[in-house]
Amino acid sequence: MTTTTLSLADRWRRFTYVQTVELFLDAMPRRRRRAVLAELRENIDAATADVGLPTALADLGRPSDLAARYLESEPPDRPTWHIGALAASIVFAAWLLGTVVYTFGMLDALLALSPATSVAEGSFFGVGIRAEAGPEVLAAEFRGVSWPAVVAMVVIFGLFSRLWRVLPGARRVS
Repeated sequence: MTTTTLSLADRWRRFTYVQTVELFLDAMPRRRRRAVLAELRENIDAATADVGLPTALADLGRPSDLAARYLESEPPDRPTWHIGALAASIVFAAWLLGTVVYTFGMLDALLALSPATSVAEGSFFGVGIRAEAGPEVLAAEFRGVSWPAVVAMVVIFGLFSRLWRVLPGARRVS
């Protein structure tokens, strides 16, 4: 096998392709998944030496379709932990962004309200926010836990990871 030195862009393209395939292979046992990914990297490197990386990746198809072909031989009753964690992380990021925007809105309103130091208190999904703004101070204090956001993240994690597949004797839904 002839090895070729890939450009940084091609190495990144290969890395993201393999990582995307790994994301969709979450239902596969870890040892098997590692072996499949090692074989996939070898196959990509061999095909890259022959036809170039863009053609090699195009011949493999979309990462989700390739992962689906690998998963055909696997039992369909395993949870997909990575997908659940990704979905919960997206919900957390959206909640965090909302909290930051709300806090900045409070601070902006206080700065526009008066040239002297002003204090305001508010709440965003259960998190108490105390904002203070003035010519020499710009601060925000957070108190409490956002239970609606925590519950939403747990529910989203459970749904997207297909948590019910762990339960013995539970009805399997694909």
